Amino acid sequence: MFNKYDSLISNMESPVPSNRGKTNGVLIGIIAVVVVVVIVGSFIGLDYKNLFPSKTTSTTPSVGKTVFVYSGPSGPSNANHLLGGCVIGVMKGGATPVASEQLMAYLLNPYVQQGCEAATGFIPVDTGAFSSSPSHSVPTLYKATNASVTVDYYNSLTTSDEPYVSSVISTFMTDYPNIHVVVSFIAATDIINEVKSLEASHSTENVVMTIDNIDIGTLFYDGYLYNLTSSASAITAGAGEIASVTSLNNYETHVFGGIYFMTQLVNIPLVWINYSAMQKAGITTAPTTDAQLLTDAKTLYNYYGQGMINFQGHGGASTPTEVYQWMVQFGGNPMVFNDTGDVAAMDYLLNLSQYFSPDYTSSYWHTISGLPSNTYTIMDYQWPGSVNVTALGMTPYNSSDTVINASFNAIQSGVFIRDPVSWLSQWQFYMDNAWISIIEEHASLSQVPSILGAQNAALWSYLNTTISPAYGLQYENGLYQPIEA
Repeated sequence: MFNKYDSLISNMESPVPSNRGKTNGVLIGIIAVVVVVVIVGSFIGLDYKNLFPSKTTSTTPSVGKTVFVYSGPSGPSNANHLLGGCVIGVMKGGATPVASEQLMAYLLNPYVQQGCEAATGFIPVDTGAFSSSPSHSVPTLYKATNASVTVDYYNSLTTSDEPYVSSVISTFMTDYPNIHVVVSFIAATDIINEVKSLEASHSTENVVMTIDNIDIGTLFYDGYLYNLTSSASAITAGAGEIASVTSLNNYETHVFGGIYFMTQLVNIPLVWINYSAMQKAGITTAPTTDAQLLTDAKTLYNYYGQGMINFQGHGGASTPTEVYQWMVQFGGNPMVFNDTGDVAAMDYLLNLSQYFSPDYTSSYWHTISGLPSNTYTIMDYQWPGSVNVTALGMTPYNSSDTVINASFNAIQSGVFIRDPVSWLSQWQFYMDNAWISIIEEHASLSQVPSILGAQNAALWSYLNTTISPAYGLQYENGLYQPIEA
């Protein structure tokens, strides 16, 4: 077992900051820690600039189960990476929004973020959380002399994450005795329905929600979110957010006219490699550009006699999400399918697909099992939450080759989230159609523009008919696009 978190977690006094202004407050310990992502190594003393050696070392492994994980090759236009995970927001109309903001500030604190990473696998969005001694300080927004209030907190994380969240909230209420928090662990769709119901009844309840970054769009476009613009800097005061995440929050003002939600819990897709299998084929460094990836794919194909690049080609939400990342990295706007960058990305994927592993048609969020058996050598862009390399019997190449390092590197390179429009599932349906026509049915390069153009027309027709012609026109004019920083 190479996971160094065991000793770190067992010695951790508390998953949350100590009481404000106190040096001897009693800390509430972690109720339970369920490590969803098996982190390869420790996040103490990060070395994110050296994820890969520049050349083969003298200890080249002879077995086929040495794994590398990194942020992937850079596209021709940029190296920004898709953020998954949850955002945090407040329902509008609450009687005491500053109390809700106090809870937000607490949940975004570096110490809470570090504990959350250890307990749930979500990557911190705070640079201070990557320190061995993250700050316990939380900005005071709701004073101890203020009246007692209740805040309803809705959280869409999985049941395995509930103990940690409950422990955080319990300590929060110890530190802020005049803010009583009622926690509800419910699905994102149920959060949406609950907020809609409260708004319909003109409720003045204080509601904070941790919800999937895609589902927040329904609440924003329906006008149910509180505008955090004037308080955003106070909420994150002293938090030390990673610059790209701060830029992402700020860019909301350009897209939505204000800051209505903030990035809280991050998952970021990474590239996973059976490195010893690559070495057998004569490849000693991970591909850092798309051109190099294509060259390595051909080398692996020639050596092993089949395609060795795996892809989330299962369909449903998996494939469109991965294609979305590729299109953005080629400078495209995947929401419209067919601008220049979109076409270039799909041209590239069509060329790469001749080297796809046969497994790609069944691969989706949780697929990684073919890596140790080398039915494929490279798993392109898989979410860390889906990968348990220990269970697969794999070992890391070196101590800096870790999920946390690779994720930190990716986040610092630049990030984006999908525009959380309420019709994203319809977009996914049409992107699936494009994928099937281009990749599975082996279209020619000359057919790619017309296939993508057909999906653009289909989505425009859908929006034009189901919403309004004006909305369809906004779509065609490129109003809807990735939120990128």
